Amino acid sequence: MAENEKKDKSEDVVEEPKVLTPLQRFKKMFDCLGDLFVLNIFFTVSCFPVFTIGTAFTALYTVTNKMVRNEEGPIAKEYIKAFKANFKQGTAIWLLDLLYIALMAGEYYYVITHEDSLSKFLFILVGAEFFLFAFAFPLQFPLLARYDNTTARIIFNSLLLALSHLGAWFKMFFIWALPFVLYYFNLKARLYTWYLWGLILTALFAYICSMFLVSFYEKIEGQSKDKAE
Repeated sequence: MAENEKKDKSEDVVEEPKVLTPLQRFKKMFDCLGDLFVLNIFFTVSCFPVFTIGTAFTALYTVTNKMVRNEEGPIAKEYIKAFKANFKQGTAIWLLDLLYIALMAGEYYYVITHEDSLSKFLFILVGAEFFLFAFAFPLQFPLLARYDNTTARIIFNSLLLALSHLGAWFKMFFIWALPFVLYYFNLKARLYTWYLWGLILTALFAYICSMFLVSFYEKIEGQSKDKAE
């Protein structure tokens, strides 16, 4: 795996946690929800062109990664800065993902509309392609948000790290997949909560993922330091 270079060197400095009173904890939680609401609005608006969704997710993770470490500045400023910095790579990765999905969809369409030897082969191929995508996709934008690397290496490392750190991958996959599984079995939940994704849920889920990713980043960065020594 190619070495990853951190984008924000200031994250090496971690302040000692302070003991907060119940009132301070409540205020901190309320402030956090307010920041997530603002962050989610910026994310939703910047997703409208569709081709910018990858960049929007990268900017989203950039800010939530800082929020869980209490290192964020003004949310709007942080998001816009991250969006601009990652526009080229975030868009490239997202468009490659869409192309990959379109390829799988085309192959699957052939499978369900034909009964020949090629359709049997494509059935196995689509399964293998979906397996690779399911492992690579959840970590792509968190890695881009954290590290400087080439587009190809970001994609390759996301797959390699998912396969070598199954616990971190499973948490990411489970967090994002769970609501859609619930929606599949409960139509009313989807009808009553769909609009919340545009208001706060997307940022909230990214924030929860970033809480789990702290130890993941520390682990892979520790392994890189050990190799360097």
